[in-house]
Amino acid sequence: MAQVIDLVKSSGGIAYAREKMLQYRDEALAILHQLPDNEIRSGLESLVRYTTDRTF
Repeated sequence: MAQVIDLVKSSGGIAYAREKMLQYRDEALAILHQLPDNEIRSGLESLVRYTTDRTF
């Protein structure tokens, strides 16, 4: 397992996945901003930000 993790890291897999995640986050937020500004939209925006901006 450690070899697989090292291979993914060394080949740029983690950086690529993070870049794609942020791209999808920005697309999701742009779509949400087309909706009326209310509690539901705010909650969905918070959920998107929580899942993409948290650190482990």
